[in-house]
Amino acid sequence: MMSKKPKKHWSKNLEEAGVRIRLYERPTSSDVWYSTIAEDGRKVRRSLETGDRTLAESRARAIAQELAKLRYTGGPTTGLTMDRLRALYLHHRGPLLTKVRKRHMKLVLGLVVEHFRPEYLVDDFSQHALDSYVSARQRGTLRSADWRASKAPAAGTIRNELHSFSVICNWATEFKVRRRPLLARNPVRRLKIPQELNPRRPLVTEARYKALLSVADQADAEGRLRVLLTLAWETGRRINAILHLRASDVLLTEDQVLRTLAEEGQDESLADYWPRAIRWRAEFDKCKYLDFSPLPEGARVPLEAYLRRHPVVGEAWLFPANRDPSRALDKLMAGYYLLRAEKLAGLPHQKRGGWHGFRRAWATRRKALPVQDVMRAGGWRDVKALQTAYQSADPETVRRVLDMA
Repeated sequence: MMSKKPKKHWSKNLEEAGVRIRLYERPTSSDVWYSTIAEDGRKVRRSLETGDRTLAESRARAIAQELAKLRYTGGPTTGLTMDRLRALYLHHRGPLLTKVRKRHMKLVLGLVVEHFRPEYLVDDFSQHALDSYVSARQRGTLRSADWRASKAPAAGTIRNELHSFSVICNWATEFKVRRRPLLARNPVRRLKIPQELNPRRPLVTEARYKALLSVADQADAEGRLRVLLTLAWETGRRINAILHLRASDVLLTEDQVLRTLAEEGQDESLADYWPRAIRWRAEFDKCKYLDFSPLPEGARVPLEAYLRRHPVVGEAWLFPANRDPSRALDKLMAGYYLLRAEKLAGLPHQKRGGWHGFRRAWATRRKALPVQDVMRAGGWRDVKALQTAYQSADPETVRRVLDMA
């Protein structure tokens, strides 16, 4: 009996503006890929970020046209379209972004291309164009592909999208071939981007925290939620950083603190002041900073009790996922446990609250302390962000201000 021949995957050769480019499918990917020869003779292979052959061919031709203009004229790209900008940005900058950041940028570029059409010239972007984008997003006629997106996003969401588009345009003004930029200027710069006039930034009160703590073991029998709540309340760190703590990041003795500081090339004298500490890894920090902070006394006892119940060492996750201990518990499940605890405690859900409400509460409770020390302890790098987005006016201080003679 004759054996079947292996399936031959689709491929196609193109020539656009004198640039040869090959499209092909890979057995390990659902996207169409392309390959071409760079000016230095290297073979370049990249995904076109789509499985649609027609769209892939359109993007490949756009890339070839840009390469041809830059290769043969050495001049700046004129008539750069939205679709070309998307293809070039994802091709050159995409591999350098984190998975989450790349996903966000793809969503933003998808929205911009959908609203302005692929052939729209980036240089024509104006205040009127910006306002039309804002209006379409607010009316819900332009919707994000993100499954979590609402029909009418808040002004803050739209503002973040436009800032991200501005970042992409900045990249195009700085990305050079033969000393020439893709864009001569950033058309978004100096345009008026809408602000959220009434931002919702709720804080977790001490009463809410204690109520959640009282039902934490009912919401999560493994005891993870109790420690997550305590660390969020006592350290003020982002939930993603807390979820990605490893056993070796919890330093419960002065010797462990000293040794870890030395290994990381940090100031060893901190061990004299911090006999117990936590290492916050750079890869799970929003700004990619390695950091250390003292372990608050209020978190030490529940953390040590949790470790006695779930002994882990080395690089094991402190809070492993339910079905796969090789992975950390993710934010989605942490949010689910928090919602479950709210229901068990009979608490109303805080809109736009969640885990970030703990970080805002932590910062606000400490606003009377020196700002440099608050930033150091909580992991902030920008004083403006700390004071405008996290520290809020509290009722007691506001009352004292009004009662002053």
